[in-house]
Amino acid sequence: MSEFPADVSDKNAARVAAGKRNVTLRSDHRVNGTLESQLVIPRKTPHQLKISAYRDRLLKSLKTALPLALFERFDRRSMDMLDTVPDNTEIARYSDLCQYVEYCVRMDYPPLPFEGYVVDAHLSYMMAEGRKRSAIDRRVSSLVAWAHALELDDPRASFKVKNRLGRIRKMVKNKRRQAEGLRVAHLEQALSLFDPAIARDCQDIALLFVGFETLCRQSELVRFDWEDLRIDSDGSSLLELDWHKTDQEGDGSYLYLSRNTTDLLLGWQRRSGQSSGAIFRGIYSSGKMGDRLSERGVSRCFKRTAGRLGLEPSVFSGHSNRVGAAQEMVERNVDSAKIMLSGRWKSMAMLTQYAKRIQAKRSGMAELTQRLEWDKPREPITHLSQDTEG
Repeated sequence: MSEFPADVSDKNAARVAAGKRNVTLRSDHRVNGTLESQLVIPRKTPHQLKISAYRDRLLKSLKTALPLALFERFDRRSMDMLDTVPDNTEIARYSDLCQYVEYCVRMDYPPLPFEGYVVDAHLSYMMAEGRKRSAIDRRVSSLVAWAHALELDDPRASFKVKNRLGRIRKMVKNKRRQAEGLRVAHLEQALSLFDPAIARDCQDIALLFVGFETLCRQSELVRFDWEDLRIDSDGSSLLELDWHKTDQEGDGSYLYLSRNTTDLLLGWQRRSGQSSGAIFRGIYSSGKMGDRLSERGVSRCFKRTAGRLGLEPSVFSGHSNRVGAAQEMVERNVDSAKIMLSGRWKSMAMLTQYAKRIQAKRSGMAELTQRLEWDKPREPITHLSQDTEG
């Protein structure tokens, strides 16, 4: 005999039946399906959210400024172009086009197709704002990429724009602020200061050495998983990089790690208790481990290190490992081709940029002053004065 009144039991049975009916109406319900076969909608990554925000801005600005056919072409092509270039390149292209379109709307100019007088006016505006030549060059490159995607005329084709670009090359400075290099002396000093018993210190020192030996960019360092590590019998190891900026086909590369850096990495593995998934992770101030480390987290690691070494944190960035490693190899006369292979550069341009200071100290004049021994400290010169009788 039931301990509940009949009307209560009937209500419970009705609720159960209603619940079963509601389950069948859910979008992820599959009759006789397994868990693996059910629909899983992945969350958008921060990059995808950022690109979506840029597209919304552009579509809102262009909706009333373009003929319907051209607006629909832009909408279609911009969707087709998603995830076809590196993340930073994609962000730069959208950001540059947003600023160009918003300038055109503000000035009541037609944003598309690209008109010579409009592009010229925009470049003139950037010069007046004091933009660096590298920023202007990037803006032009982005507009050219969009023109190609939309099958429009090249924005550089008109005489006015060509003339403006010539004036920019002559008048606008192109001096780049180069990140300070993370050198061997910095790494050795950090090794003596960091405590491997502290989780953040243990990860930071491993990240510094891995970044230095692999010459990886921030976006590449955060991609590594423990499954990418291959340890050899001599104690050294290889890290498999599945994709990098100059590897658009995704062929991948193997990057060498010394025994010293491999030991640091394995020490971090033991400390973190992780053997799969992301190697480098965010660590909260409470010591709790988070998800995969962000690119900003890599930059913060370099700045923390600079502060602990008594250096100005602003001079170090997430690019300092590439600069410092290249400079160390140049100073030690490592073959340029091998340096380019390590840094995955396709030309000598960046290596030449990084090695400017070192090469200046190897110039003909530097060699001459060394032969003349002008670089040696001299005894202070004292001027003797004699009193003369008038």
